[in-house]
Amino acid sequence: MAYGTRLAHLQHQKAASDTLPARLRNWRERENLSQSEAALQLQISKRTLQEWEQGRAAPHGIARSAVENAIGA
Repeated sequence: MAYGTRLAHLQHQKAASDTLPARLRNWRERENLSQSEAALQLQISKRTLQEWEQGRAAPHGIARSAVENAIGA
């Protein structure tokens, strides 16, 4: 391992856990919800939830505010 790599990795790992996809998945798992159940609560499609959790898409504007309020982020 190169000098300083571990610290950089830990900082990246911390930042990654603070992203919306990670918070969304953590919320769903904490509430013991399937993706289908979570999507119903958020009033979105299951596919949209999957895209958000995997970081391929993200809510914007009012939708992002609503999601963050719903998951307590």
